[in-house]
Amino acid sequence: MNGSRKSGGGFAAALARAFALAMLLICAPPLLSAAESTSPDIASAYVTVRDGVYLLNVQTVYPLTEDISRALDDGVTLNFDLQAQVLKQRRFWYDATLVDVIVRRELSWHAVSERFVLKDISAGGSQQLFMTLEEALEAVGSVQDWPVIVEPQLDPDSAYQISVRAEMRRGRMPDALRMLVFWSDAWSRASDWREWALPR
Repeated sequence: MNGSRKSGGGFAAALARAFALAMLLICAPPLLSAAESTSPDIASAYVTVRDGVYLLNVQTVYPLTEDISRALDDGVTLNFDLQAQVLKQRRFWYDATLVDVIVRRELSWHAVSERFVLKDISAGGSQQLFMTLEEALEAVGSVQDWPVIVEPQLDPDSAYQISVRAEMRRGRMPDALRMLVFWSDAWSRASDWREWALPR
């Protein structure tokens, strides 16, 4: 992704490349599921409390694979979600979901500026530019001081659990690819849920 890029050699070459990527996207789910390294991994997650606001900090490691690099190079947008839930624990019944929120981000390649564009959908569409895919993926996985719940929502006599999960999936595609893969499901990869007691 970081080397020189050559323009397509005509419609036939572009269509052939689109077909190759379409086959990759169609075959990706069974192939990728066999390798843990292709799924996101939550490296660290913790909560701090400031002025009665519970702030979530998470660092997710997203794999830098040839599949991801090629997809971005060919105009596919990748979506990244970090989901957080706060559950009220109940002894004789299912836990009650108190909060279920998502940070949603979108990564694409801008061929004219030769930069990776990271758009934070949850923050009004603010954008950051990166020269390398490594830098972009590191930024995608970094969530800091995300307010997920406030103290008045919590019962002082109850116990609560917080859970987080990261997911990556295919987003928008160029028209040529969309025509070729209309019959296939969008591939996605998710981390395991990471759970711990909410600090009080």
